Amino acid sequence: MQRLAAIAFVMLAASVPLAASARPADVNAQAFYETSLELQAKGMRAMLDTRTRPTLAQMKDAGAYARAANAAASAKGSALYCVPAAERKKGLDAKAALAMLGRVPESQRRASSLGAAWLTALRQTYRC
Repeated sequence: MQRLAAIAFVMLAASVPLAASARPADVNAQAFYETSLELQAKGMRAMLDTRTRPTLAQMKDAGAYARAANAAASAKGSALYCVPAAERKKGLDAKAALAMLGRVPESQRRASSLGAAWLTALRQTYRC
């Protein structure tokens, strides 16, 4: 059941259009993390929660922000994070992504945007 919820969460994230107001710079990472944990605890019922679509859009935008930052750094010769090919092919489910974000210290999440915190989580997990 939890795996099915994670798959549905990831599939929905891929289909959600990006909201203009859901930029990572506008979203506090700690608030996002707390909301995401609440939604994850709901399992499949999270699909009916009005917070799900905006939360998915925010995470999708944070991922785009991190990829763009990594691509810019790579173009200069020094990637920020390096995801192994096997991990890239497998992808991340919602539970793993929240675990990565949870490893960023709470004090840092409280002071950071979601985009910055997600970039920190990627750098911690996938060091080059």
